[in-house]
Amino acid sequence: MANVAPEDDLFPIGPDPAEAWIERIYAVFDDPDRTSGGLEVAEAAVEACPTDPRVLRLAATAAVLDQRPNRALAFLKRASKRWLTTETDHLLQAFALFQSGKRVAARDLLERHGLTEWPEAIRVFPGGRERFRWLVDTLDAVMVREARRPGRPRAAPPTRRPAPRGKAAPAPKPASAASHAPARAPSTPAAAAAPIVVPPLPAIEIDIPFTVEFDPAPLTAALARAPETDGRWSLLREQFAHLGLAQGFDELLCLPHLAGVEPLWHQTETVRKVLKQFRGRVLLADEVGLGKTIEAGMVLKEYALRGMAERMLVLTPASLVGQWREELETKFGLACATTWDPLLRDDPAAFWRQNRIIASIATARRQEHTDRLLAEHFDVVVVDEAHHLRDRTSRSWKLVDGLSKRFLLLLSATPVQNDLVELYTLLTLLKPGIFKTLKEFRSAYMTPGKPRQPANADRLRELMRGAMIRNTRAVVALKLPRRHATTIRVDPSPEEAAAYAALVDAARNLAAEGGAGRHRLALQHLLGAAGSSPAAAAAAVARTAAHRGDDPVWRSLATRWAALGTGGKEAALIDLLRRNPAEKKLVFVHSRETLGRLADLIAEAGIAFAQFDGSLSGPDKDAAIAAFRDEAPVLLCTESGGEGRNIQFCNTLVNFDLPWNPMAIEQRIGRVDRIGQNREVFVFNLVTRGTLEEQVLALLDEKIAMFELVVGEVGAILGDLDGEQGFSNLVLDAWLETTDTARVAAFDALGERLDQARRQHEDAKALDEALFGEDFETG
Repeated sequence: MANVAPEDDLFPIGPDPAEAWIERIYAVFDDPDRTSGGLEVAEAAVEACPTDPRVLRLAATAAVLDQRPNRALAFLKRASKRWLTTETDHLLQAFALFQSGKRVAARDLLERHGLTEWPEAIRVFPGGRERFRWLVDTLDAVMVREARRPGRPRAAPPTRRPAPRGKAAPAPKPASAASHAPARAPSTPAAAAAPIVVPPLPAIEIDIPFTVEFDPAPLTAALARAPETDGRWSLLREQFAHLGLAQGFDELLCLPHLAGVEPLWHQTETVRKVLKQFRGRVLLADEVGLGKTIEAGMVLKEYALRGMAERMLVLTPASLVGQWREELETKFGLACATTWDPLLRDDPAAFWRQNRIIASIATARRQEHTDRLLAEHFDVVVVDEAHHLRDRTSRSWKLVDGLSKRFLLLLSATPVQNDLVELYTLLTLLKPGIFKTLKEFRSAYMTPGKPRQPANADRLRELMRGAMIRNTRAVVALKLPRRHATTIRVDPSPEEAAAYAALVDAARNLAAEGGAGRHRLALQHLLGAAGSSPAAAAAAVARTAAHRGDDPVWRSLATRWAALGTGGKEAALIDLLRRNPAEKKLVFVHSRETLGRLADLIAEAGIAFAQFDGSLSGPDKDAAIAAFRDEAPVLLCTESGGEGRNIQFCNTLVNFDLPWNPMAIEQRIGRVDRIGQNREVFVFNLVTRGTLEEQVLALLDEKIAMFELVVGEVGAILGDLDGEQGFSNLVLDAWLETTDTARVAAFDALGERLDQARRQHEDAKALDEALFGEDFETG
């Protein structure tokens, strides 16, 4: 297959890049030696000009020429979202339906629009003269006609290509009858004159600026007193909010203010739809990996810049609080308080009065916090992993329903996980009264005895289109990089193994003193440090020994760990870094002591590296990333490594130690495996045999195949496992069981819960695909 174009010629420049792409596609169509339809060129054109109707129709033409009906239908659907449907669309749709095995539907479509014969079809077919024979043969196949008589045309007539937008179509050049007409008997004087064919008018996009002035005071006062859940007031509230978007709406103000992120076309179009069509109340149900967080962040920034939102509340699973804080602050310039802040404990009332808050929903739904939250008003509320609101009797649903809010964004890749009642529950949060009562919803839209099967699918989808956007990777043509994960298991030295075993025994005895909960933070710190490196363990044990006073067990442990030298993982890391020395490698560590120890070892090995940690100033962090990009093959960093910065020039990640929280592991992987990465990603996990980290890694790898999942999917699988107690606490409790039998049973039970969660997630994805398909994409 021919290449698309030389690299320097791949992205046309000029006042209208679509024109250059259109000429390039036509050149492919006109090439008599080319057997393919040029879909690879058309795909590149759509990526560059995703909403241009001419490009989309030419891409659909290329797709049917290459026998890719699904791609053709996707291009046509995207065009129909913004532009009136033309005869060209009908013709191409019929060909795509025929190629999909739906000949009857294709024939009916051609008959309905008078496109059953080649003289009518060639007028609207964009494929050009060289594809004329293909057009005639395809028409015959759709209409089930026999081979044509000798009068069948052998050469294509001149074709007229659509004029550029805003320009008049050029007049056709004179041509002899033999050059473009089929052989026919001479017409009689009584024969009717051939109908005059008028080409379709060019599609013109017009942007007329205007201003709207009104006095909002009376409406503001009335809406402030209106009940939140009353459907009539909800509609008025939406319309009132929409007035703030009446001017300058198509021009997103947030785009120049983004840092470290280049939105894809589907994200930009989604934000426009949220603002204009959905008026700030919508369910964002994009597939995992398409950037729902980016879309929500853009909406928040847009509202902030327009002066439409000052008070913002993001409700999210506990494990995602830090990720949301980082994303909003570094990419959108929205600094937020979080439920990790000491102020929540010191003065809860003052905490909830802050303007921008990211809260664990498990924390927010506690009664002492719910009462304060319900007394506040928020301009916009965002709920991540919103499928956790599926139960109307839950505290989470009641909290979100009771909040005083103007705009509401619900984010979930799998909004329906069990039955259609969950859809009713979510959408009534967005649009109270959309489905009236639950009883009426069941009667109108649910099949008796089949809670997952809609009874009136078309009507239900029509209602859902007013409250939901769902982009899929197939529709946006997004290909994620392949990922390869390798685990390097290291045998500890006899001294290191003995020190670890003694520490675990001491930790179990400490937990038995007053229950694991009493010493939970200390135990997590101790065992996590021991899984990181001897240097980190020595520092953690020394602090505990000092706190325990004259306890001989802990004094002995401190002496033993301090005497250890280099651990087994450290030598394995140096060996790994020496492989492919020119390849960039991002090395993550959890402990500051481990960071310092590895920095010394890597320097001694003569390997150039840059160092990144949370203590660096902003300019120093930028300098570290620049050094990694331009000079050093290794970046040694803590969990904050690369936050808010583009490091996709690196595609190899090394987990020197492993957090027990799989969300933290996934966040590390997401530094390099994200939208825009165009190379395969390699992940290396280093673990010491016999440690808790080895047990956690085996659990995640075997039960949910974690390293094969799309970034963002782990949270959807963990679900309630990451709620009040948290996955890390479940792991710690299992490890601290005092007998081998109890320990094995605890990990087996946790593994079964993970296995069940994975199966439920797969079932939910299949259900949502069956319910929604590709009917709700941005297009």
